[in-house]
Amino acid sequence: MSKIKRIFLIVLVTIGLTSCDVLQQMSQMANFAKCTFDFNSVNSVEMLGLNLRKGMTRSDLNVNQAIALTRALVNKSLPVTFNVNLDVTNPNSSPASMTKMDYILTLNDKRVIATTLDQTISVPANASNTVTIPVSTDLFQLFGGESADAIVNLAFKLAGASSDPVNVGIKIKPYITVGGQQLAYPDYITLNKVLQ
Repeated sequence: MSKIKRIFLIVLVTIGLTSCDVLQQMSQMANFAKCTFDFNSVNSVEMLGLNLRKGMTRSDLNVNQAIALTRALVNKSLPVTFNVNLDVTNPNSSPASMTKMDYILTLNDKRVIATTLDQTISVPANASNTVTIPVSTDLFQLFGGESADAIVNLAFKLAGASSDPVNVGIKIKPYITVGGQQLAYPDYITLNKVLQ
């Protein structure tokens, strides 16, 4: 086989493989569009570096933790981190995947964060997968117009304490990468959960 024929064959195979890869990615994005999203839970809540156990209240804090909380409130700063978990169910007979996801999170209709989860998420055929979205915010900055008690109660409510309900809203927009280009889902998918 001549050198030119060999190069031509390599180019054709490369184009064919790239086309197959693009078609597979487009298929997985189309599958992702048919997936259902459900709000699963909020967990791994930390306030001032303290892991808030499920159902924990302010009265469960020890003396040092109570002093740290009081100091934070005097300084008008209450940093918290937590995870929002979403269940993604793929009803298709082939896998669904995305390469990243934009998301906007709200608490009681106040925007907490708008950012991107920059990781590939795959859901096997006829299966479910849980996507964990990390959140970090300062509740005092977010709800500064409310009482210090209400703000502290909100942190504990995220961890499952009984207090006023909290509405957690999230909007997500999945992406795939095709031929080096980011393609977005046409619109945001909106989910809400009221923590009772």
